[in-house]
Amino acid sequence: MVDLNTAMQAARAENRHKKRSGDDRKARPGGKLGVENFDPKDHVEKEVADTISMWLVITFGTLISLIMRYVMMPGMDGPKSVLWFLPLTLVAIVPSLHKVLVPEPYKSRYTLGNWFRAAMLFIFTWLALSFILINPPIGDIGAPDIAGKMTVVIVDGEDILIDNDNLSSKSLSFTLDRNGSSGEAWMVFYINDNTDPSLATINLTSLLDAPGETTQELAGGDVDDYSNCTTIIDGLRESQQNAIKKHYYDACVAINLGVLQAGDYHLTVTLSEDGDPWVNTRVIEYDLTVV
Repeated sequence: MVDLNTAMQAARAENRHKKRSGDDRKARPGGKLGVENFDPKDHVEKEVADTISMWLVITFGTLISLIMRYVMMPGMDGPKSVLWFLPLTLVAIVPSLHKVLVPEPYKSRYTLGNWFRAAMLFIFTWLALSFILINPPIGDIGAPDIAGKMTVVIVDGEDILIDNDNLSSKSLSFTLDRNGSSGEAWMVFYINDNTDPSLATINLTSLLDAPGETTQELAGGDVDDYSNCTTIIDGLRESQQNAIKKHYYDACVAINLGVLQAGDYHLTVTLSEDGDPWVNTRVIEYDLTVV
């Protein structure tokens, strides 16, 4: 049997042991839950390393965008694959930049995760700044274009004859039924651009698909020279107007094709403008069938 004194001594010893264990747990916050110890110095060092990496990559992406825009592009006559291939290739040197330019102890903290984030930041920085530099008001590499569809009508005196079965072009082709009229055919469409479309240059050629025929130039000059089309537009049906005009700022163009005989014609519309840094050109081809 255990006497009372022995039992009380054992209880006091157990209480002292529990207190010491409790003090140990308090000295290690989160230890019981598996939480790592927080080291302020280590945390600050990691944040500084990430900040240095961020600004290094942003600066590198900005520099590449400026070089591509103001050094390489002015020496080209149009878009080339090197404009996107070269910047994407430079992603491979992002880790080397960190190893050369970032001092210790920060560069030793970078891992594969840092390289991936840095590569993505470089790509998005280069893309975002490039879009800003090549679009108005800073640059312009977008060629003028035909806004919607085109239509061909017959102007016979003061009358505008419309082919009810063919109101506008379909898949870059158009069929015109003269319906016995000897009037002149007019090609009507609108031009859009990211700047003023009336300042663009237009050229229209026509080639009749027949032996011995040669290409005829039907228009050549500024878009504004062929913008006197209010009378023809007013004579079109509302559905035709909605099909060929898409925006308030689009420039109307009406070109006289002459008196067309029955046959198949190949029409080529060339639109160009003095962009920045090169001349922007677009070619649209139509097949016109006259019956």
